[in-house]
Amino acid sequence: MVDTIHPEAQAAFEPQPSSESLSPLSSALPNTKDVASAVTGSIQGKYGFVDYRAAASPDSHKRVPPIVTQIIEGLTKRKRLPEDSNQLNLSLPLVLLYDDKGLELFDRITYLPEYYLTNCEIEVLETDIQEIIAEIPDDSDVIELGCGSLRKTRLLLEALDQARSGITYYAIDVMPLPLHESLGALAQRFKNISCVALCGTYDEVLTHFKKAARRKTLLWLGSSIGNCSTSDACKFLSNIVDRALVPNDAIIVGMDRKKDPKVIMDAYHDSQKVTDEFELNALSHVNNVIADTVAMLKGSTSPDPSVDGLFDVSKFDYTGDYDEVTGRHSAYLRALEDVVIRWPRELLNTVKSICGSDADLVLKQGEQIFIEASYKFGKAAPEILARDSGLTHSVEWTDSRGYYTLNLFRKPLATMSPLSSELTSENINAIQYGAPTDHAHRLSTLFGNVVTTRQPSAIPRVSEWKHMWSVWDALTLSIISKDKLFCRPIDLRHPFIFYLGHLPAFADIHMSRAESAPLTEPVSYAEWFERGIDPNIEDPTICHSHSTPPADWPEISDILAYRDRVRERIVNWVSRYEDKNVKVPSAEAARHLWMSFEHEAMHIETLLYMVLQMNPADINPPAQVTFVPYRSAKVYERWMRFDGGDRITLGLAGDNEVALQSEMMPPGHVFGWDNESPQTSVTVEPFEIRTQPITNGEYLKFLSQQSAGASDTSDHDDLMPKSWIRLGSSNDYGVRTVVGNPSILSTEASLWPVLVSHKQATAYANWCGKRLPSEAEWTHSSRTYHLTQTLARVSDFAAAMFNSQANESVDGYLDKLLSAHGIDPRECTWAPYDMFVPQDANIDLVHWHPSSQVTEESAKMYDSIEQRVGLPEARFIGSAWEWTSTQFQPFEGFTPSPMYAGYSADFFDPPSARDADSTHYVVKGGSYATHHRIAHRQTFRNWYQRAYPYVLATFRLCENVTK
Repeated sequence: MVDTIHPEAQAAFEPQPSSESLSPLSSALPNTKDVASAVTGSIQGKYGFVDYRAAASPDSHKRVPPIVTQIIEGLTKRKRLPEDSNQLNLSLPLVLLYDDKGLELFDRITYLPEYYLTNCEIEVLETDIQEIIAEIPDDSDVIELGCGSLRKTRLLLEALDQARSGITYYAIDVMPLPLHESLGALAQRFKNISCVALCGTYDEVLTHFKKAARRKTLLWLGSSIGNCSTSDACKFLSNIVDRALVPNDAIIVGMDRKKDPKVIMDAYHDSQKVTDEFELNALSHVNNVIADTVAMLKGSTSPDPSVDGLFDVSKFDYTGDYDEVTGRHSAYLRALEDVVIRWPRELLNTVKSICGSDADLVLKQGEQIFIEASYKFGKAAPEILARDSGLTHSVEWTDSRGYYTLNLFRKPLATMSPLSSELTSENINAIQYGAPTDHAHRLSTLFGNVVTTRQPSAIPRVSEWKHMWSVWDALTLSIISKDKLFCRPIDLRHPFIFYLGHLPAFADIHMSRAESAPLTEPVSYAEWFERGIDPNIEDPTICHSHSTPPADWPEISDILAYRDRVRERIVNWVSRYEDKNVKVPSAEAARHLWMSFEHEAMHIETLLYMVLQMNPADINPPAQVTFVPYRSAKVYERWMRFDGGDRITLGLAGDNEVALQSEMMPPGHVFGWDNESPQTSVTVEPFEIRTQPITNGEYLKFLSQQSAGASDTSDHDDLMPKSWIRLGSSNDYGVRTVVGNPSILSTEASLWPVLVSHKQATAYANWCGKRLPSEAEWTHSSRTYHLTQTLARVSDFAAAMFNSQANESVDGYLDKLLSAHGIDPRECTWAPYDMFVPQDANIDLVHWHPSSQVTEESAKMYDSIEQRVGLPEARFIGSAWEWTSTQFQPFEGFTPSPMYAGYSADFFDPPSARDADSTHYVVKGGSYATHHRIAHRQTFRNWYQRAYPYVLATFRLCENVTK
């Protein structure tokens, strides 16, 4: 049940563009010679009217309309509901709910006491209206997808009329009469807003908006998105992103949250039975549509639904159910007795062409016709929806009960996050490209609805390269001005221009080896740019072997031309082997490509933390970002117990670079860097670990206490994070990001994980009487928790078992749960990729800044894992890497990579060097700038020097416990 029409269902009405807009966007919309002759009543009061449906094709009167073929298909071909692999249903198109009578009935529903949704949305608009309109600039277009009665939109437009100038409001809907009725009365109220009604489908209308130079804010209010499955919603939003938006354009989407099932069932089954009348009216609409079509085919002007209609409405009732796991309320029209549907003679050929038979359709008593799904969304849904459709989730506004949210999304300049359509492409070579692993498939079979990530392909696909290059280009050509490319904000690193040549040079060296072909010209670039510097922080004269840059840097244009030639080389090679039938020559060749990709992904982080040390005034923000005010939210601090054990596995199995050198690549192979191998087992004693990293707000209190009364400022300076910048003369600091420096005291940055050195993290842990977790402890708790959380969310059996063992350790509970199903937990937690990392993890530069940790308030939401089973809410991946207490050392049996011998070996420190400022320590997880391939591979080991203060790394606390 929605305020607008489902995007795909609109296509049934097949509108065509026909007239000219009377608005600032007129140059982008289609032109005609005579607006008035094309559309009756082009101007109603103070608004323009553009009818995309008026220009029908000459033979349209001879064709069966698409809506009729959809009706026939739905009644003759059973289909499964999204996310439901069991039940097959007959169905009717959702659009049938919304004829004139249906719209009238739905408007009545919005005033019913049980139907919370409209009042919740109005509350949000009234409470947060000033924050909302602050996101909409002057001289911009506001475009509403399905305007309905404009009851809620009016609140937004009235506020814009008072605060903005040069706004044009476009109302899109498929029905002309409701457009006239709603906009005609409303448009006359505004002094500073021009109004235009666009009658047609989204596909026909939105394409023209991308041609407009003005900023755009789209509105998709109500709960319209709830009629779409997750995949359908992603497809729809992806289509909008491609066809209508440019970077920094926005879309505001209403989303109904998961809540007590009784509240939801009451909303869709009201005591006055207005909803019953609304849903059953779809059958009357079917009768009218069929009768109109029959009359058209006969050449008659007098349709007769009583003769040519399909349904006796009195023989049906309305019923529905709610699936709490998927969050879907399903609406059905149920036969009260055996019903025979007889097709009109004029449609028999059409019916036969669709289903192979023109026989009557028999519905048995109790058989149901699916008409509508209404999805409710968990708290992670906006983030997941955004990254799967090419958007960034920027702001969320919610009502006082937490029932409903308005969400602001923006199109980013660049992101490394793959679209859902790219992850499900069928053109995949099974040898090179990944799929759900065996253990993930088995868990899904046992527990159902287990959401996992796909194991990435061994060779990154062309689309992945292009996403990564878009981010690299945003950093080097937009965020950093051309005149700043010669700057060196960190003395321990080269100037920016070196990295502009380093990445293509490194890739070209490996491409030449993969292809057994010459280097790309100029070959001198391979010598100048092959390897950068990472000197000893205590004595910068001590440094590993590295390239010697030229005395004079090449012209930037020459470096960029070289970069483009190398990129073309990569695309040509990868494209050749993306074909299903073409095998990569060898595992060695594939490793060269993989190594080039991950090297570039890692250097995006290097370049980013260098940029963050620039003067903020010299940084060009890549996105418009709103930092939410800090409202005294409390950090959610819980501790989780793990028993550990003597067979905790670290590292990657089966990736022996030497053994694979001349072999064909094994199916499903996972590449890793040399320090990830060989796989090893360690003993981990029982421990407790904090669910969240330490936040900026918590660290600021520590820093203030350490500084209080101290006569020597050196300790304060040593503890001061390089990720902070002082704001004025106050005791407030901003957090350095490329999109601004939000205040720790007054914005959400207080709840972000603090970014510090290992030395600073250790000082904080000592102050608390705690310690940092070891690499083994962090890895064990992360992968165990992710799987436990996943199973507890989707399985009532798993949830009940956890609730009955509330005092059990997390790994102890998981062992008992999986052992009860004959599964060794190690099979599920020791795989190279953590398939159960939350889908909303802040990685891939989906955001150009860290994100807030879990708060006490968010942990109390209805769909939180703590509310469901009592398992604490925890975050391990995203926003920042996490320091461990483990010195960077090789696993026993380590062999340096023949392709890149110094990658790890140059940075192993002797155990005796422990706690020197230059000693390297392992960091785990991944930051907001980490590519998902790296963040999801739980065997990946990153490292930095103990006192190196610039990295995107945080920490959490740990302590020993008695088993």
